[in-house]
Amino acid sequence: MEGPFLRMTFFPWLCVLCTCLLRGVTAEDRLVLSATAEETASVASQGAVSPAGFPHFSWDTLPVFWHAWGPEPFNTSTLEFINRFPLATIEKGMSSREQPAGRDAETKIVAAAKQIKEFNSSIKVLFYLNSLMDWKMYELHQYCLQHPQLMWVFDNRSQPVEVRDQHLFNMTSQQVRQVWVDVLRKANATGLIDGAFVDRGGDPVEQQREYRYINPAEFKRLTEGHRVLMEDIHEAFGGEFLTVVNHQDYAYMTGRMFERFLINFDSPKHAAVYADIVTLQHESTYPHIAEVHTEPCTPESFNTTLAGYLVGAGRYAYYGCTDGFSLDTGWLRWREEYSKPLGEPLFDARTITSTKSYCRPGVDIAYRRNNFWEGFVRHAAEAKFDKRSLVHWTRQYWSNHPKEEQPILGRKFKSGTCVTLDFNTWPPASCIAWADGTHTGSTAACV
Repeated sequence: MEGPFLRMTFFPWLCVLCTCLLRGVTAEDRLVLSATAEETASVASQGAVSPAGFPHFSWDTLPVFWHAWGPEPFNTSTLEFINRFPLATIEKGMSSREQPAGRDAETKIVAAAKQIKEFNSSIKVLFYLNSLMDWKMYELHQYCLQHPQLMWVFDNRSQPVEVRDQHLFNMTSQQVRQVWVDVLRKANATGLIDGAFVDRGGDPVEQQREYRYINPAEFKRLTEGHRVLMEDIHEAFGGEFLTVVNHQDYAYMTGRMFERFLINFDSPKHAAVYADIVTLQHESTYPHIAEVHTEPCTPESFNTTLAGYLVGAGRYAYYGCTDGFSLDTGWLRWREEYSKPLGEPLFDARTITSTKSYCRPGVDIAYRRNNFWEGFVRHAAEAKFDKRSLVHWTRQYWSNHPKEEQPILGRKFKSGTCVTLDFNTWPPASCIAWADGTHTGSTAACV
């Protein structure tokens, strides 16, 4: 391994450097040197040792994950399909038609995990549990009915606060947090559950409209209690217990989900979209499991978000595109792109001059600095990837620089697969040129 690695990474850089010393360093040389150094660092990082308990990961083909529920126990064909995935989350509605109908979700999720594990014990199975909403299909809800004043959030009218007709857990109480964590303890004790998918894991400030009858001091306490819950989960398990949190990064957790990756085309300047990409790029530095999900999965959103995933993905980033989280919303569909050759990324995404010919074999398109992208990446690190801060910075930047060009991002993979994402169109024009000669995305962008 050592010999090929040196030939691939050190000698190209040395050749460029020698040429520069003989004739002087030009601006173009600096770009080539910088790009080659980035490529060397990126290639070197690909051999990182897998953290204990993490799911299998490979760049050979597109890394994908599975996350759904079915109204009845899985049949053989469904288990054969799930067997294609290294990571599976069993959702709250699992076996909802089985007796007791609409009840005892905890037992039904574990039973489904047993089915998967008996079929393939290497698949990592996550137990779904919402950290904010008291879903009625759980036995945890029955406990809440017996202790409503303890378990639920009440507003200043003495009315329980609800989201989608579900009461909210009062995570200001250590006792409530303990009851919640005990649900995961019991599931984990079966030996069939590898971790938890914690839904609504983001800061509750995202649900502020639901708290309009709560005074600011109480709201602050609720937000803090929710954050402490995340620490309680980590302290209770840690080790090889996987915890994937929806909507939010916690450095001490093992992962996060992007539930609607790149879907928020919130302005002509794509503020939230840029935030998703740069945050995804950062996930592999922990390292984190990153579940990159797109909903709804229209042909257009599939093309754009798959390109965005390939632009930003690092190790342990997995892709999924569906219209929901039940079996019939796309979790039993295997897209042809999932089987195409990919290979390790040769470098992190770069800003390029044009999509034209970038992905043609043997063509070397110049890299070009983009003031916005460089500034955005710097601010992302300074702001610790806080999405609200990133969106605000982006809008302010384009307000001050309305005539600057949007970035065009490009990335290449070891198999020859190549991806571009051009933000100068609406929506962004994407092209994935696969190593087998086929294309996914805009015909114009793939020229």
